Amino acid sequence: MNRRAEEPSLSIVMLTEGIYLSKVNPNSGLDSVSFYELTDNNWDFILSSALKENQCQNLNATVTLGSHLYQSFQLEKPTVPKDEWPVALPFLLKDLITERVTDIVADGVELGDSNKIQAYVVVKRFVEQLKQVLDHRNVKLLKISPEDEVWAHARQDVPAYMLLHRSQKSDFKIGAFVNQGSIFQRTIRGVESPITGEYANSLQIDALALELQRSMDYLSSQLKQVQINKLFLCCDDENNEELREALQERLNVMVEPLLLVDTQHQSGEVLVNETYQLGLKGANLYPPHLQPKKEMFNLDVVAASWLVLFLIMMAIYSVYSYKNHQLDEQISAASQQANQLTSELTVLKNKLSAHKPSPAKLAAVERLRVDVKTKQKSLKVISSFDSELQVGYSGIMSGLSSIDRSDISLTSIDITDGKMNIQGLAKSPEVIPSWVQQFKNEMNLVGRNFESLSIGRDENNVVIFSLRSKSGDRD
Repeated sequence: MNRRAEEPSLSIVMLTEGIYLSKVNPNSGLDSVSFYELTDNNWDFILSSALKENQCQNLNATVTLGSHLYQSFQLEKPTVPKDEWPVALPFLLKDLITERVTDIVADGVELGDSNKIQAYVVVKRFVEQLKQVLDHRNVKLLKISPEDEVWAHARQDVPAYMLLHRSQKSDFKIGAFVNQGSIFQRTIRGVESPITGEYANSLQIDALALELQRSMDYLSSQLKQVQINKLFLCCDDENNEELREALQERLNVMVEPLLLVDTQHQSGEVLVNETYQLGLKGANLYPPHLQPKKEMFNLDVVAASWLVLFLIMMAIYSVYSYKNHQLDEQISAASQQANQLTSELTVLKNKLSAHKPSPAKLAAVERLRVDVKTKQKSLKVISSFDSELQVGYSGIMSGLSSIDRSDISLTSIDITDGKMNIQGLAKSPEVIPSWVQQFKNEMNLVGRNFESLSIGRDENNVVIFSLRSKSGDRD
């Protein structure tokens, strides 16, 4: 089965004695482990030679560092999100390290249910140099793991255990692990390997057992809810079975080899396999902010973009060409229709010019039109006159008769164009205004105003009066 591009296909372990390297076979897992001894401090040259010898190109690598290449600290759990730990931890560790904050790389893992984390620190210059060596061989660096983090996952079937391990050219180390988390690391000084086989030394074994017991007692006092009752062994240059029996006699915990197989492997070989099994889980001393940003526009992406753009442009061109073709057909049809209508217009104009009326007929029509207008005006005047007569005379006479009084006698009533002039006799002058006031009670007389009132006496000394209506006063 082919692995995804971001899965490791090369496992590298860098310990004190040298570099262990193994490629991943897609069908059978890890190939055999190759070892390259380090002399002086030329690890970059040795690693480059090892990659070239094993034809390691276009691979994804995970690297495990020996404890001599990093530092570890236990800290209170930061309050920042976990994905921000690689950026925040250098500032939290600045009082515990001698390097500047900008010169280190850090990451950490949580310690079980406690409120602490295990933090790991490596020099940034080392990470950059390691990446440069791998890039030279087109090997992509995915992860850098500390050795203790890999040992913590070596026996996932045991929730809590101690591990006594030693690689070539290094001291004995004690590690304690709970729920795949490293909670304790210690290097034992003064015990020189080998201490088994032909170099067996009971005093050395006693010293080693004493240091182990001290570490167990310390852990017992620190871990209230966890009991560690197993000790695993993985020591290079030692007879692990002989060492197991010697420590079993001196300690009150179960002592077993780390690996379940009978064949004894070097620590570096074990770490290569465990690093491969661990994959990308756990602490990573190659955090995302150091990794190269993924190029959004490489050659393949640009070529694909141009192809997609070309196809889009061709599709747009095809659509507009089709629409233009349809519009051309519509224009052609409209032009034909316009030509047809123009022809019809020409025919109709010819017919119109052929049907012009004669001057005699036009003059007769004009005379008839004038005659009609004259008769319409006459009818209108007659209708108006009839209406005024019907309303004016009969209404006024009816209204005057309704207010007939014995002290007023009318001698003359003149109604012309809506104006009303009245002349008459009165018993006395003062009855005339009261009589006029009664006009407002009659519908046909209400609203009539008079422009002048003249009162006098005739030769018989009888009071006469004359009322003249206002100009424009209409019924």
